[in-house]
Amino acid sequence: MRQKVSLLTFGCKLNQAETQAIAERLSRNFEINFEEKNGESDIYILNTCAVTKEAERKVRQTIRRLKNLNKDSKIVTIGCFSNANPNELENLGVDLVLGNFEKKNIENFIEKNGVYVDKNFWLDKEKMVIMKPQSAYSNYTRFFLPIEEGCVNGCTFCKIRFLRGIKISSLSQEEVITQIREAIKRGYKEVVLTGINLGYYGFERGESLEDLLNNIGKIFDNKNIRIRLTSLYPENVSNNLSFILNNYSIFEKHVHLSIQHFSDKILKAMGRKYSNEDVSTAINRLRKYDPKFSITCDLIVGFPGEEAEDFQIMLDSVKNLKLLKVHGFRFSPREGTIAAKMENQIPENEKKERLNQLLSVSEKSKYDYLSQLINFEVNVLIESFYKNNFYGYDEYYIFHEITNTSDNLKKGEFVRSKIFSISDRRKGVASNVF
Repeated sequence: MRQKVSLLTFGCKLNQAETQAIAERLSRNFEINFEEKNGESDIYILNTCAVTKEAERKVRQTIRRLKNLNKDSKIVTIGCFSNANPNELENLGVDLVLGNFEKKNIENFIEKNGVYVDKNFWLDKEKMVIMKPQSAYSNYTRFFLPIEEGCVNGCTFCKIRFLRGIKISSLSQEEVITQIREAIKRGYKEVVLTGINLGYYGFERGESLEDLLNNIGKIFDNKNIRIRLTSLYPENVSNNLSFILNNYSIFEKHVHLSIQHFSDKILKAMGRKYSNEDVSTAINRLRKYDPKFSITCDLIVGFPGEEAEDFQIMLDSVKNLKLLKVHGFRFSPREGTIAAKMENQIPENEKKERLNQLLSVSEKSKYDYLSQLINFEVNVLIESFYKNNFYGYDEYYIFHEITNTSDNLKKGEFVRSKIFSISDRRKGVASNVF
Protein backbone atom coordinates (compact mmCIF):
# COMPACT_ATOMS: atom_id res chain seq x y z
CA MET A 1 0.00 0.00 0.00
CA ARG A 2 1.32 3.44 -0.96
CA GLN A 3 1.99 5.97 1.80
CA LYS A 4 -0.42 8.89 2.14
CA VAL A 5 1.05 12.38 1.71
CA SER A 6 -0.82 15.55 2.74
CA LEU A 7 0.33 18.78 1.10
CA LEU A 8 -0.52 21.96 3.06
CA THR A 9 0.17 25.38 1.56
CA PHE A 10 0.74 28.73 3.29
CA GLY A 11 1.10 32.10 1.59
CA CYS A 12 1.14 33.16 -2.04
CA LYS A 13 -0.25 31.85 -5.33
CA LEU A 14 3.29 30.94 -6.39
CA ASN A 15 3.45 28.58 -3.41
CA GLN A 16 0.16 27.03 -4.50
CA ALA A 17 1.48 26.46 -8.01
CA GLU A 18 4.66 24.88 -6.66
CA THR A 19 2.70 22.67 -4.27
CA GLN A 20 0.74 21.37 -7.26
CA ALA A 21 3.96 20.66 -9.17
CA ILE A 22 5.29 18.78 -6.12
CA ALA A 23 2.06 16.78 -5.91
CA GLU A 24 2.43 15.75 -9.53
CA ARG A 25 6.00 14.58 -8.98
CA LEU A 26 5.24 12.62 -5.83
CA SER A 27 2.00 11.09 -7.14
CA ARG A 28 4.07 8.44 -8.94
CA ASN A 29 4.96 6.84 -5.61
CA PHE A 30 2.54 8.27 -3.03
CA GLU A 31 -1.19 8.81 -2.51
CA ILE A 32 -1.64 12.61 -2.52
CA ASN A 33 -4.20 14.86 -0.87
CA PHE A 34 -4.36 18.55 0.14
CA GLU A 35 -5.93 18.22 3.60
CA GLU A 36 -4.83 17.47 7.15
CA LYS A 37 -6.95 14.29 7.23
CA ASN A 38 -7.09 14.47 11.03
CA GLY A 39 -3.50 13.29 11.31
CA GLU A 40 -4.11 10.12 9.31
CA SER A 41 -1.51 10.78 6.59
CA ASP A 42 1.92 9.17 6.78
CA ILE A 43 3.75 12.29 5.58
CA TYR A 44 2.83 15.97 5.93
CA ILE A 45 4.56 18.47 3.64
CA LEU A 46 4.08 22.11 4.67
CA ASN A 47 4.94 24.63 1.95
CA THR A 48 5.67 27.55 4.25
CA CYS A 49 5.53 31.35 4.15
CA ALA A 50 7.62 33.93 6.01
CA VAL A 51 6.17 37.22 4.80
CA THR A 52 4.85 38.11 8.29
CA LYS A 53 5.13 36.90 11.86
CA GLU A 54 1.52 35.75 11.60
CA ALA A 55 2.37 33.53 8.62
CA GLU A 56 5.16 31.89 10.62
CA ARG A 57 2.89 31.51 13.66
CA LYS A 58 0.38 29.56 11.58
CA VAL A 59 3.12 27.20 10.43
CA ARG A 60 4.28 26.57 14.01
CA GLN A 61 0.69 26.04 15.13
CA THR A 62 0.10 23.50 12.36
CA ILE A 63 3.28 21.58 13.20
CA ARG A 64 2.27 21.29 16.87
CA ARG A 65 -1.26 20.23 15.96
CA LEU A 66 -0.06 17.54 13.55
CA LYS A 67 2.41 16.16 16.09
CA ASN A 68 -0.39 15.91 18.65
CA LEU A 69 -2.68 14.19 16.17
CA ASN A 70 -0.15 11.56 15.11
CA LYS A 71 3.33 11.34 16.59
CA ASP A 72 4.29 8.75 13.96
CA SER A 73 3.60 11.00 10.95
CA LYS A 74 6.66 12.41 9.22
CA ILE A 75 6.60 16.22 9.02
CA VAL A 76 8.40 18.00 6.19
CA THR A 77 8.66 21.77 5.84
CA ILE A 78 9.67 23.44 2.60
CA GLY A 79 9.81 26.99 1.25
CA CYS A 80 10.40 30.43 2.72
CA PHE A 81 10.14 29.77 6.49
CA SER A 82 12.42 26.77 6.00
CA ASN A 83 14.89 28.90 4.08
CA ALA A 84 14.84 31.60 6.77
CA ASN A 85 14.93 29.58 10.00
CA PRO A 86 15.68 25.90 9.35
CA ASN A 87 17.08 25.23 12.81
CA GLU A 88 13.98 26.61 14.54
CA LEU A 89 11.81 24.22 12.56
CA GLU A 90 14.09 21.30 13.34
CA ASN A 91 13.84 22.18 17.03
CA LEU A 92 10.05 22.13 16.72
CA GLY A 93 10.30 18.50 15.75
CA VAL A 94 10.18 18.75 11.95
CA ASP A 95 11.76 15.62 10.49
CA LEU A 96 12.90 17.08 7.16
CA VAL A 97 13.56 20.76 6.41
CA LEU A 98 14.00 21.83 2.77
CA GLY A 99 14.57 25.34 1.41
CA ASN A 100 13.29 27.03 -1.73
CA PHE A 101 15.76 25.27 -3.98
CA GLU A 102 15.56 21.84 -2.40
CA LYS A 103 11.77 21.73 -2.59
CA LYS A 104 12.08 21.85 -6.37
CA ASN A 105 13.85 18.50 -6.20
CA ILE A 106 11.80 17.07 -3.35
CA GLU A 107 11.72 13.57 -4.81
CA ASN A 108 15.48 13.34 -4.07
CA PHE A 109 14.97 14.20 -0.38
CA ILE A 110 11.61 12.79 0.66
CA GLU A 111 13.06 9.60 2.17
CA LYS A 112 15.66 11.51 4.21
CA ASN A 113 15.60 13.27 7.58
CA GLY A 114 17.48 16.38 8.63
CA VAL A 115 18.09 19.90 7.31
CA TYR A 116 18.94 20.51 3.66
CA VAL A 117 18.85 24.24 2.96
CA ASP A 118 21.06 26.25 0.62
CA LYS A 119 20.19 29.77 1.77
CA ASN A 120 22.01 31.44 -1.10
CA PHE A 121 20.91 29.12 -3.90
CA TRP A 122 19.97 32.05 -6.14
CA LEU A 123 23.65 33.03 -6.49
CA ASP A 124 23.99 29.96 -8.73
CA LYS A 125 22.19 30.63 -12.01
CA GLU A 126 21.68 26.91 -12.57
CA LYS A 127 19.61 26.68 -9.39
CA MET A 128 17.08 29.32 -10.48
CA VAL A 129 14.51 26.75 -11.52
CA ILE A 130 10.85 27.61 -12.12
CA MET A 131 8.45 24.78 -11.38
CA LYS A 132 5.76 24.19 -14.00
CA PRO A 133 2.66 22.35 -12.78
CA GLN A 134 0.50 20.54 -15.33
CA SER A 135 -2.80 20.87 -13.46
CA ALA A 136 -4.67 23.38 -11.32
CA TYR A 137 -3.85 23.50 -7.61
CA SER A 138 -5.98 21.05 -5.62
CA ASN A 139 -9.43 21.08 -7.26
CA TYR A 140 -9.38 24.72 -8.39
CA THR A 141 -10.80 25.75 -11.74
CA ARG A 142 -7.98 28.30 -12.24
CA PHE A 143 -4.58 27.17 -13.47
CA PHE A 144 -1.66 28.95 -11.77
CA LEU A 145 1.34 29.34 -14.10
CA PRO A 146 4.64 30.55 -12.55
CA ILE A 147 6.53 32.65 -15.10
CA GLU A 148 9.04 34.62 -12.98
CA GLU A 149 11.07 34.36 -9.80
CA GLY A 150 13.23 36.82 -7.87
CA CYS A 151 13.09 40.55 -7.07
CA VAL A 152 15.81 43.21 -7.25
CA ASN A 153 13.86 45.92 -5.40
CA GLY A 154 15.24 47.22 -2.11
CA CYS A 155 12.11 47.51 0.02
CA THR A 156 13.16 48.07 3.61
CA PHE A 157 10.51 45.77 5.13
CA CYS A 158 10.81 42.78 2.80
CA LYS A 159 12.49 39.53 3.77
CA ILE A 160 11.14 37.38 0.93
CA ARG A 161 13.51 38.70 -1.72
CA PHE A 162 16.42 37.16 0.19
CA LEU A 163 14.56 33.87 0.54
CA ARG A 164 13.48 33.68 -3.10
CA GLY A 165 16.49 35.46 -4.58
CA ILE A 166 17.57 38.90 -5.74
CA LYS A 167 18.31 37.63 -9.23
CA ILE A 168 15.60 37.35 -11.85
CA SER A 169 14.69 34.14 -13.64
CA SER A 170 11.82 33.95 -16.14
CA LEU A 171 10.28 31.45 -18.49
CA SER A 172 10.82 32.32 -22.14
CA GLN A 173 7.85 33.72 -24.03
CA GLU A 174 7.76 30.49 -26.05
CA GLU A 175 7.49 28.45 -22.84
CA VAL A 176 4.69 30.64 -21.48
CA ILE A 177 2.75 30.39 -24.75
CA THR A 178 3.23 26.62 -24.79
CA GLN A 179 2.03 26.27 -21.20
CA ILE A 180 -1.11 28.30 -21.94
CA ARG A 181 -1.83 26.18 -25.02
CA GLU A 182 -1.45 23.02 -22.94
CA ALA A 183 -3.77 24.42 -20.25
CA ILE A 184 -6.42 25.11 -22.90
CA LYS A 185 -6.07 21.55 -24.22
CA ARG A 186 -6.64 20.24 -20.70
CA GLY A 187 -9.88 22.20 -20.51
CA TYR A 188 -8.93 25.14 -18.28
CA LYS A 189 -10.75 28.41 -18.86
CA GLU A 190 -8.58 30.65 -16.65
CA VAL A 191 -4.79 30.87 -16.48
CA VAL A 192 -3.23 32.99 -13.72
CA LEU A 193 0.29 34.26 -14.38
CA THR A 194 2.25 34.38 -11.15
CA GLY A 195 5.71 35.18 -9.82
CA ILE A 196 7.56 36.99 -7.04
CA ASN A 197 7.50 40.28 -8.97
CA LEU A 198 5.80 40.00 -12.36
CA GLY A 199 7.02 43.47 -13.29
CA TYR A 200 10.51 41.99 -13.70
CA TYR A 201 9.41 39.29 -16.11
CA GLY A 202 12.09 38.94 -18.81
CA PHE A 203 14.41 41.43 -17.06
CA GLU A 204 17.42 39.11 -17.35
CA ARG A 205 16.96 38.86 -21.14
CA GLY A 206 16.05 42.46 -21.90
CA GLU A 207 12.39 41.52 -22.44
CA SER A 208 9.29 42.92 -20.76
CA LEU A 209 5.96 41.83 -19.34
CA GLU A 210 4.24 44.14 -21.84
CA ASP A 211 5.80 42.27 -24.77
CA LEU A 212 4.68 38.95 -23.32
CA LEU A 213 1.10 40.11 -22.68
CA ASN A 214 0.81 41.66 -26.13
CA ASN A 215 1.88 38.38 -27.74
CA ILE A 216 -0.51 36.41 -25.53
CA GLY A 217 -3.30 38.78 -26.56
CA LYS A 218 -2.57 38.38 -30.27
CA ILE A 219 -2.37 34.58 -30.10
CA PHE A 220 -5.27 33.75 -27.77
CA ASP A 221 -7.75 36.60 -28.13
CA ASN A 222 -10.21 34.43 -30.05
CA LYS A 223 -10.01 31.60 -27.50
CA ASN A 224 -12.55 30.86 -24.79
CA ILE A 225 -10.10 31.59 -21.98
CA ARG A 226 -9.33 34.25 -19.39
CA ILE A 227 -5.80 35.41 -18.47
CA ARG A 228 -5.22 36.96 -15.05
CA LEU A 229 -2.18 38.56 -13.40
CA THR A 230 -1.56 37.97 -9.71
CA SER A 231 0.08 41.25 -8.74
CA LEU A 232 1.81 44.33 -10.15
CA TYR A 233 3.57 47.35 -8.69
CA PRO A 234 2.18 50.81 -9.55
CA GLU A 235 5.32 51.68 -11.53
CA ASN A 236 4.63 48.69 -13.82
CA VAL A 237 1.37 50.21 -15.08
CA SER A 238 2.29 52.12 -18.23
CA ASN A 239 -0.14 53.51 -20.80
CA ASN A 240 0.84 50.65 -23.10
CA LEU A 241 0.21 47.96 -20.49
CA SER A 242 -3.20 49.45 -19.73
CA PHE A 243 -4.05 49.46 -23.43
CA ILE A 244 -3.04 45.79 -23.77
CA LEU A 245 -5.11 44.66 -20.77
CA ASN A 246 -8.16 46.56 -22.00
CA ASN A 247 -7.74 45.92 -25.74
CA TYR A 248 -7.75 42.12 -25.63
CA SER A 249 -10.93 40.53 -24.30
CA ILE A 250 -9.12 37.55 -22.75
CA PHE A 251 -7.44 39.63 -20.07
CA GLU A 252 -9.26 40.00 -16.77
CA LYS A 253 -10.29 43.61 -16.19
CA HIS A 254 -8.70 43.56 -12.76
CA VAL A 255 -5.24 44.18 -11.35
CA HIS A 256 -3.98 43.58 -7.84
CA LEU A 257 -1.56 46.40 -7.01
CA SER A 258 1.15 46.04 -4.39
CA ILE A 259 0.67 49.59 -3.07
CA GLN A 260 1.51 49.16 0.67
CA HIS A 261 0.85 52.82 1.55
CA PHE A 262 -0.36 56.16 0.16
CA SER A 263 1.75 58.57 2.23
CA ASP A 264 4.80 59.78 0.31
CA LYS A 265 6.79 59.92 3.54
CA ILE A 266 6.06 56.30 4.39
CA LEU A 267 6.52 55.10 0.80
CA LYS A 268 9.99 56.65 0.82
CA ALA A 269 10.79 54.99 4.17
CA MET A 270 9.61 51.68 2.69
CA GLY A 271 12.00 52.05 -0.23
CA ARG A 272 9.19 52.03 -2.79
CA LYS A 273 9.78 53.55 -6.23
CA TYR A 274 6.57 55.54 -6.57
CA SER A 275 4.51 58.28 -4.93
CA ASN A 276 0.85 58.74 -4.04
CA GLU A 277 0.40 60.59 -7.32
CA ASP A 278 1.96 57.68 -9.22
CA VAL A 279 -0.55 55.28 -7.66
CA SER A 280 -3.46 57.46 -8.76
CA THR A 281 -1.94 57.75 -12.23
CA ALA A 282 -1.65 53.97 -12.51
CA ILE A 283 -5.29 53.45 -11.51
CA ASN A 284 -6.49 56.19 -13.85
CA ARG A 285 -4.58 54.57 -16.69
CA LEU A 286 -6.23 51.21 -16.04
CA ARG A 287 -9.68 52.84 -15.93
CA LYS A 288 -9.13 55.06 -18.96
CA TYR A 289 -10.71 52.51 -21.30
CA ASP A 290 -13.08 50.92 -18.79
CA PRO A 291 -14.20 52.95 -15.73
CA LYS A 292 -15.30 49.70 -14.08
CA PHE A 293 -11.77 48.20 -14.20
CA SER A 294 -11.36 46.78 -10.70
CA ILE A 295 -8.43 47.32 -8.36
CA THR A 296 -7.46 45.31 -5.30
CA CYS A 297 -4.36 46.06 -3.28
CA ASP A 298 -2.11 45.34 -0.31
CA LEU A 299 -1.74 47.98 2.41
CA ILE A 300 0.43 47.97 5.55
CA VAL A 301 -0.63 49.87 8.67
CA GLY A 302 1.68 50.78 11.52
CA PHE A 303 4.92 51.10 9.56
CA PRO A 304 7.64 52.72 11.73
CA GLY A 305 7.10 56.48 11.84
CA GLU A 306 3.51 56.32 10.58
CA GLU A 307 1.80 59.30 12.15
CA ALA A 308 -1.90 60.14 12.27
CA GLU A 309 -1.52 62.32 9.18
CA ASP A 310 0.06 59.47 7.19
CA PHE A 311 -2.65 57.06 8.23
CA GLN A 312 -5.37 59.55 7.31
CA ILE A 313 -3.86 59.88 3.82
CA MET A 314 -4.27 56.12 3.48
CA LEU A 315 -7.89 56.19 4.61
CA ASP A 316 -8.77 59.12 2.34
CA SER A 317 -7.13 57.46 -0.64
CA VAL A 318 -9.06 54.22 -0.12
CA LYS A 319 -12.31 56.21 0.15
CA ASN A 320 -11.67 58.09 -3.09
CA LEU A 321 -10.45 55.26 -5.33
CA LYS A 322 -13.41 52.83 -5.13
CA LEU A 323 -11.18 49.81 -4.55
CA LEU A 324 -12.76 46.39 -4.87
CA LYS A 325 -10.79 44.95 -1.98
CA VAL A 326 -8.00 45.89 0.42
CA HIS A 327 -5.73 43.22 1.85
CA GLY A 328 -4.73 45.00 5.06
CA PHE A 329 -1.77 43.93 7.17
CA ARG A 330 -0.16 45.13 10.35
CA PHE A 331 3.52 45.95 9.91
CA SER A 332 5.55 42.91 10.91
CA PRO A 333 9.26 43.50 11.70
CA ARG A 334 11.26 40.92 9.76
CA GLU A 335 14.65 39.84 11.05
CA GLY A 336 17.49 41.24 8.95
CA THR A 337 15.48 44.03 7.32
CA ILE A 338 16.14 47.76 7.66
CA ALA A 339 12.61 48.51 8.82
CA ALA A 340 12.93 46.14 11.79
CA LYS A 341 15.64 48.43 13.21
CA MET A 342 13.94 51.74 12.48
CA GLU A 343 13.02 54.14 15.26
CA ASN A 344 9.43 55.08 16.12
CA GLN A 345 8.02 51.55 16.00
CA ILE A 346 4.24 51.55 16.41
CA PRO A 347 2.77 49.61 19.40
CA GLU A 348 0.83 46.46 18.50
CA ASN A 349 -2.43 47.70 20.04
CA GLU A 350 -2.26 50.82 17.87
CA LYS A 351 -1.58 48.69 14.77
CA LYS A 352 -4.66 46.58 15.52
CA GLU A 353 -6.84 49.68 15.92
CA ARG A 354 -5.57 51.18 12.66
CA LEU A 355 -6.12 47.93 10.81
CA ASN A 356 -9.72 47.78 12.03
CA GLN A 357 -10.27 51.34 10.81
CA LEU A 358 -8.74 50.54 7.43
CA LEU A 359 -10.86 47.44 6.94
CA SER A 360 -14.01 49.40 7.84
CA VAL A 361 -13.22 52.08 5.28
CA SER A 362 -12.31 49.46 2.67
CA GLU A 363 -15.73 47.81 3.06
CA LYS A 364 -17.38 51.13 2.20
CA SER A 365 -15.05 51.47 -0.79
CA LYS A 366 -16.04 48.00 -1.97
CA TYR A 367 -19.74 48.80 -1.61
CA ASP A 368 -19.30 51.99 -3.65
CA TYR A 369 -17.48 50.07 -6.37
CA LEU A 370 -20.02 47.23 -6.56
CA SER A 371 -22.98 49.61 -6.52
CA GLN A 372 -22.04 50.95 -9.96
CA LEU A 373 -22.34 47.44 -11.42
CA ILE A 374 -26.02 46.79 -10.65
CA ASN A 375 -27.76 45.66 -13.89
CA PHE A 376 -24.38 45.16 -15.56
CA GLU A 377 -23.79 42.01 -17.64
CA VAL A 378 -20.62 39.98 -17.10
CA ASN A 379 -19.05 36.58 -17.85
CA VAL A 380 -18.82 34.37 -14.76
CA LEU A 381 -16.53 31.34 -14.55
CA ILE A 382 -18.44 28.75 -12.52
CA GLU A 383 -16.29 27.39 -9.69
CA SER A 384 -18.64 25.65 -7.27
CA PHE A 385 -22.22 24.59 -6.51
CA TYR A 386 -23.85 24.70 -3.08
CA LYS A 387 -27.47 24.55 -1.90
CA ASN A 388 -29.02 25.13 -5.34
CA ASN A 389 -26.80 28.11 -6.17
CA PHE A 390 -23.73 28.39 -8.39
CA TYR A 391 -20.68 30.47 -7.48
CA GLY A 392 -17.78 31.94 -9.41
CA TYR A 393 -15.85 35.05 -10.45
CA ASP A 394 -16.38 37.40 -13.37
CA GLU A 395 -13.81 39.27 -15.48
CA TYR A 396 -13.67 42.04 -12.85
CA TYR A 397 -12.72 39.50 -10.17
CA ILE A 398 -16.08 39.93 -8.47
CA PHE A 399 -17.52 36.97 -6.62
CA HIS A 400 -20.98 35.90 -7.83
CA GLU A 401 -23.83 33.99 -6.27
CA ILE A 402 -26.01 32.93 -9.20
CA THR A 403 -29.49 32.42 -7.84
CA ASN A 404 -31.52 31.09 -10.76
CA THR A 405 -30.37 27.54 -11.40
CA SER A 406 -32.83 26.35 -14.04
CA ASP A 407 -29.94 26.20 -16.50
CA ASN A 408 -27.62 23.20 -16.42
CA LEU A 409 -24.49 25.08 -15.43
CA LYS A 410 -21.16 23.29 -15.20
CA LYS A 411 -18.07 23.88 -13.09
CA GLY A 412 -15.23 25.33 -15.14
CA GLU A 413 -17.49 26.92 -17.78
CA PHE A 414 -18.31 30.56 -18.55
CA VAL A 415 -21.87 31.81 -18.25
CA ARG A 416 -23.34 35.22 -19.07
CA SER A 417 -24.97 36.71 -16.00
CA LYS A 418 -26.60 39.98 -14.94
CA ILE A 419 -25.87 41.56 -11.55
CA PHE A 420 -29.02 42.52 -9.64
CA SER A 421 -27.82 43.14 -6.05
CA ILE A 422 -24.89 43.20 -3.67
CA SER A 423 -24.63 39.97 -1.70
CA ASP A 424 -23.43 39.44 1.86
CA ARG A 425 -21.89 36.13 0.87
CA ARG A 426 -18.13 36.70 0.65
CA LYS A 427 -18.92 40.38 0.02
CA GLY A 428 -19.75 39.80 -3.63
CA VAL A 429 -22.84 40.19 -5.80
CA ALA A 430 -25.98 38.24 -6.62
CA SER A 431 -26.74 37.67 -10.29
CA ASN A 432 -28.99 35.77 -12.65
CA VAL A 433 -28.19 33.88 -15.83
CA PHE A 434 -30.02 35.23 -18.84
